Amino acid sequence: MRRSGRLLYGIGSAVLLLACSSAARADENGFTGTVTGLRTQTLPLYDCADGKTKKREFDKANFKSPWPATDKGAPRLFLKVTVEGQPYCVKKFAVETSEPVRVTGKEHCGTMVATREPKTGATRGVGEECGK
Repeated sequence: MRRSGRLLYGIGSAVLLLACSSAARADENGFTGTVTGLRTQTLPLYDCADGKTKKREFDKANFKSPWPATDKGAPRLFLKVTVEGQPYCVKKFAVETSEPVRVTGKEHCGTMVATREPKTGATRGVGEECGK
């Protein structure tokens, strides 16, 4: 019994380590996933060249399937998406995504947006890297 408990503990630790390293790798390489939902009733779709020019609005009722999304080639705080065959940019915090999206930069300290994370009571060490 004791030996099998150690084995399970070792396997569980290895799986957790692999999951954490793949999440860290995703943060280093940027976000690539899908938009799975909209957080607002109407979502502004922006031109990716500057992130300021609104091209059109998309109604939440018309959202049917996930949109491919990436932050590569998108202005800061935006995701590049394909809607009805056309490229647009959307604000990261206005959508829900298949994977957590982090906002990078010292002033944001890796804040997660665009995901539904379970709420926790406390997380030791959160924000310690912000002062560095």
